[in-house]
Amino acid sequence: MNLLDFVFPKRCVGCGKLGRYFCDRCSSIIRIIELNEAICPICEKPAVDGMTHPRCETRYSLDGLTSFFRYDGVIKKAIKTIKYRFVSDLANEFVALVPEASIISLSKLLNSTSLRPLVIPIPLHPSRLRFRGFNQAAELGKIISLRLQIPMRTDILRRTRSTVPQVEMKHKEERVKNMGNVFAMNTPLRIATNVSVLLFDDVFTTGATMRAAAKELKRNGVKFVWGVTMAR
Repeated sequence: MNLLDFVFPKRCVGCGKLGRYFCDRCSSIIRIIELNEAICPICEKPAVDGMTHPRCETRYSLDGLTSFFRYDGVIKKAIKTIKYRFVSDLANEFVALVPEASIISLSKLLNSTSLRPLVIPIPLHPSRLRFRGFNQAAELGKIISLRLQIPMRTDILRRTRSTVPQVEMKHKEERVKNMGNVFAMNTPLRIATNVSVLLFDDVFTTGATMRAAAKELKRNGVKFVWGVTMAR
C-alpha cells in the first residue's frame, strides 16, 4: 500500500470493502454483455455483432454499437462515482474489467475498414467541463484507446450549447429534441474523410446523444462511426 492508499483507502464501489474498487465478490456478479446480446443502436432490437440493421441505416447513422456491461448494480455505482467524483485508479480498474475478447473484436472491426482508426469521446460543453473539472468519457476513453493501441482525439468534436442532462429527461422524445444540433466539427473535411471513429461514451440509454454526435461526424465526411460505451 502506498501513502495515497493509506490516506485515501480504496473501497469497493459495490459493498464498501477495503482494498480495491471492485472486490472479488462484486466483480463476480457484474453482468457482461455478450456478443449475442448486442443490439442495433437505432431500434435497440437484437442485431448481429451490434451492427445497425439495414432497414434502420441512414446516410448519417451509427454503423453499430458495442457496450461492455449492463448498466446496473456495481457498474451503475462505478459510473456515477466516476462521473461526479473522478478517481483515476477507479477508472483504470473499471476499464481493466472489459473482457479481452471485446477489445479483440473491436480491433478486428477497425482493421476491416482500411481507414485510420480514432477514438473520439463525447464532449462536454465548456461550461460543464469547467464546473466538473474533467470529462468522464474522455478519461475512460483514453484508457480504452490505450488498450486498443489507437489514438484518441478530443479536438475534433465539440458541443455548441449546454443542454439539460439527459438523465433529467423522462421521455425519449424529449431526449432526442434536447440533442438537436448540439454538436459541431472542428476538423476540416479533408482530415475527417480518411478515418474510422469509435465514438465513446460512458452509458448508452436512449442513444440520442451518440446518434446526434454520429450524425455530425458523418455529415462532415467521416465514413465509419461505431459507438462504444462502458454500459447500457
